[in-house]
Amino acid sequence: TQSALPCRVGAMARMLVALGGVLLAAGTGLALGEEACDACMDQVAALQATWTNEAAVSDILAGLEEQCREEYPRDPVHRAVCDKVAEVKVQIPPALFEGMETLAWPIPLGACATFQLCSVPCCSEANAPEQVHLSLAAKDRSLMGVSWVTLDEVPSVVQFRKADSGDDFATGTGTVTTYTQGGWVGSIHRATMRGLEPDTTYSYRVGDGLDAWSAEAEFTTLPADPTEPLVFAVLGDMGYGDKSNGTIAALEKLVNDKAIHGVIHSGDVSYADGFMPHWDVFLNKIQSIASRVPYMVTPGNHELWYNFTAYKARFFMPGVLDEGGSGDNMYYSWQAGSAFFIAGNSETAADTAWFSPQEQEWMDAELAAVDRSATPFVVAHFHRPLYCSNSKQNARFGKLLQAQIEDMLNTRDVNLVIQAHVHSYERTYPMYKMNATQFDYVAPKAPTYIIQGSSGNRESNSGFPETLPEWSAAHTSEIGFGLLTVNPTSLDWSFFIVDGDGAATLEDQFQLQG
Repeated sequence: TQSALPCRVGAMARMLVALGGVLLAAGTGLALGEEACDACMDQVAALQATWTNEAAVSDILAGLEEQCREEYPRDPVHRAVCDKVAEVKVQIPPALFEGMETLAWPIPLGACATFQLCSVPCCSEANAPEQVHLSLAAKDRSLMGVSWVTLDEVPSVVQFRKADSGDDFATGTGTVTTYTQGGWVGSIHRATMRGLEPDTTYSYRVGDGLDAWSAEAEFTTLPADPTEPLVFAVLGDMGYGDKSNGTIAALEKLVNDKAIHGVIHSGDVSYADGFMPHWDVFLNKIQSIASRVPYMVTPGNHELWYNFTAYKARFFMPGVLDEGGSGDNMYYSWQAGSAFFIAGNSETAADTAWFSPQEQEWMDAELAAVDRSATPFVVAHFHRPLYCSNSKQNARFGKLLQAQIEDMLNTRDVNLVIQAHVHSYERTYPMYKMNATQFDYVAPKAPTYIIQGSSGNRESNSGFPETLPEWSAAHTSEIGFGLLTVNPTSLDWSFFIVDGDGAATLEDQFQLQG
């Protein structure tokens, strides 16, 4: 997201400190044990009733100003300072509650879960698997990763076989992990299906190995021939809210028609913003897609809560599924057909745009090792944009990222850079150093940049300036999704606008020829 909020998403530490101060200001300690949640909820509700009431806030300010007059009856300078401090103090709690509402936290539960005084269980049934999603390994197409969630800690088992074969199930076992940040209660499972054949449809189910199983789902492995065309849906800034319904419905149709081989989601994945049940809602919402095609993600700024804990735990990307990358889902590489993909992390826990020196070194080594005779195209995907026509965003983030990695992307002949963060769609011409290098896409001498951050987040979409730079080739503020087709001689791109029912209308397309 790119919006400035009363309580910035990236200012998690300040928000938690302020919230703790507000709770302590209630004048009573928080109850422990079984009564902790109820006591916290009562206190936060009472504080909300007070600090969101303008008349009550005015009365509190008047009382503080009276104290200033009594403290400094003959010292106008110090009294003025005291009055100013009082004015600032009474602005903090209302802004805090406004911030929680902006983050879509249910009040008071969201606040109390943050302090782990209330628990928020993932699921209503103890052992029933939910939130099932697939992921590719970096290069080994005989593997497919699968993740899911249960309430209780039970064994992690996946059973799979060729679809409609009547064969006995092959079985794979996995690992289970959890986290407690945000009061979340649940178990996250990861397992790997091995020995898969190319271009083959498999049926599978996940569960505890006994009697608690998911419904069977099907997926098709990628073809062995790297010259076969592959199609990936491209998302960014989507989330759990109703505005993503049209995008999800459109992708369900594509999956049903076997029209896509996977999904690329470039950050701001769930829009949970620290309230863990929203992760559960989102992953259940996309299960009809992600349980049938691999769902490849990179982190965005809305994932930063608790140092990206939920994001790191809930996904099973290359480097976790197999070797390579950061080893914790933050950055990795993968290959599909005629394209090599660099999945980058442009985020920090302080809500700043940044590629760490370690990531830059890794990225350069990965790009240098690509055999372009066998893999002619390179695509980078991450959250923050190097280029966008929104001048404020370009000034805040783009120039920093340009200084960090643009020379590398250009020197290593990266063809396409997919970004998000700005809530709109925009396509550039091939670019280097703030200028278009050409106004077509035939054997380009620099990367083309796409912003696809308009998949239906709960915030509003971004507009565009009246005058656009000459390097901006296409743009829209409508909600939609992209399709990237990887061919041996070209990358074909389309962007579709969707309505609330998932009807898709072609808005933009181009072909990048190698």
